[in-house]
Amino acid sequence: MTGFAFADTPKPPYFAVIFSSRRTGRDDVGYADMAAKMDALAKTMPGYLGIETIRSREGATITVSYWTDEQAIRNWRTNAEHRLAQDKGKTMWYEHYELRIAKVERAYGGPPAPIKD
Repeated sequence: MTGFAFADTPKPPYFAVIFSSRRTGRDDVGYADMAAKMDALAKTMPGYLGIETIRSREGATITVSYWTDEQAIRNWRTNAEHRLAQDKGKTMWYEHYELRIAKVERAYGGPPAPIKD
């Protein structure tokens, strides 16, 4: 799989916001532009830890963003620019979506990542 990057998260506990969506297929360019803007904006938010996204050819996406605490998530949810993107998503881009928030209490991975030169 190309283009997928794992988030570099700290030792738990921290929080995950899991956003699963199915796109309408409308305004692909506008959606891509807004997604890039929201990615850049999220990185500036206090408490942001990282993001992982996987997309299917059929328009389904699962995005998991990681945050230090629930207050950081609330601040992201209520950010004015993010609110505009949410509204556009509800009216134009998403056929359906589900949002879940979870506390990560344990995390591990493997095998070890290759060493980069």
